[in-house]
Amino acid sequence: MASKKQTASKSAAKGAVKSAEKPKSSQAARKGRAVQVKQPKPWGLILTFSAVGVVALGLIGAAVFVVWDRSQPPEGVTTFYGEYANYSEVRDALADGEITEDDLEYPWVMQQTHVDNDDPAAVPTYEIAPPAGGDHLGAWQTCTGSVYAAAIADGNAVHSLEHGAVWLTYDPALVDGDGIDQLAAKIEGRDYSLMSPYADQGVAVSMQAWGVQYQTDDLNDPLIDEFLDFYIQNADNSAEANATCTGGVATTAADQAPTG
Repeated sequence: MASKKQTASKSAAKGAVKSAEKPKSSQAARKGRAVQVKQPKPWGLILTFSAVGVVALGLIGAAVFVVWDRSQPPEGVTTFYGEYANYSEVRDALADGEITEDDLEYPWVMQQTHVDNDDPAAVPTYEIAPPAGGDHLGAWQTCTGSVYAAAIADGNAVHSLEHGAVWLTYDPALVDGDGIDQLAAKIEGRDYSLMSPYADQGVAVSMQAWGVQYQTDDLNDPLIDEFLDFYIQNADNSAEANATCTGGVATTAADQAPTG
């Protein structure tokens, strides 16, 4: 049996061992702990991506505005549809029995008879000049970006409007050679459009689509291009959608006039 002296000696030895181990454990803990170094935020990349995001949102917003804006007719256009926005709305109102042609201020916007079907010599008459719709001749004027140097028959041109074309006319007394070339550049090669002189129209430029018209004395008026962009083959304003502009009359009124 161990003496009290031996027991005390052993306890002291154990305490010494534990006391010697504590510093090692503390050092190991400190060595095992990860040292965290704070990295600076990449402000350059953050600002770059933020700027890109702002630009992207701006482009999206601009695109949405352009789509919305093109759904609206240009300002200043004279419309002959009364309280209705376009040909389609009037057609639907007539079909639903909401109105009759007699209720329209300009019934001719819904009149599309070929007047020469029964009488080849028949010539349509129009309330406005240049005309923007109404009964017309059975043959349309070729309107494949066609620029005519002389006047064309109203009845043929109106038939082209029925097909979804835009007809640009100019008063030869008000527009000179350079001006004619400037206007022709907007039409040449542009399908579903045509251009011709129109004597005594009283304004430099007149733009016609079915049921609508815009007139200006300014050859640089941006609404000339806007009218072309909006009304050429406008689905809501085509009195005869998907009809062709090729294969029509390619001669002028003087060429068609009877001789002898």
